[in-house]
Amino acid sequence: MTKPAGRGRPKLHTDAEILDAALAMFATHGYDGASLRSLNRELGLSHSAIHQRFGTKEDLYKAVIDYEFTAMFGDIRDYLRSRPRPSDQLAELQSQFMAFLIASSRHPYLNRLMNNEGLEDSWHLDHIYKNYVQPALAPVRKLMDSLAKQKIIKPIAVRSPFFLVAHGAAAMYTLSALSKKFNVVDGAFEIETLADETAWLIVNGLKR
Repeated sequence: MTKPAGRGRPKLHTDAEILDAALAMFATHGYDGASLRSLNRELGLSHSAIHQRFGTKEDLYKAVIDYEFTAMFGDIRDYLRSRPRPSDQLAELQSQFMAFLIASSRHPYLNRLMNNEGLEDSWHLDHIYKNYVQPALAPVRKLMDSLAKQKIIKPIAVRSPFFLVAHGAAAMYTLSALSKKFNVVDGAFEIETLADETAWLIVNGLKR
């Protein structure tokens, strides 16, 4: 919670508040278009406050990515733990996709940032892929390989379901204004129902 500042003194913010604001900045303007000076001004901080707390823009970017991915993966784990244990590997795969989509609904700026970062090769994309995307996909790849060997699903590259889920279905939450337009046809927006329907659709598309 932001603490009140005295007259003439800069506002005080928690690390989480600064990281949330920085995430929105990087997602909206991209890494090159983001500025510590602009972020300090937006938050009412002195011109060197964020640099003193987080270091360079590169340091801040890494702190934002680490903070947001850690939170998102925590949401995924919490959701999976709250659900009954899947009856088989196919149900487990569907649960993984559903958990990712529900977590994505809570991190729309991260989805937006990833859509921007995926356009060009860069050190920041390398940082994200090496530290978060690749490790997160390892258990999904293992699960898909096992299902393919059992001839339950088609042998398919993990890239296909990854993009369908992370940059296709997750757009329901990133492009929230557009998604709400469908309320006229589909009824009110219900996060868990949509995630369940989408995960079911993708998993059944993989089946032989």
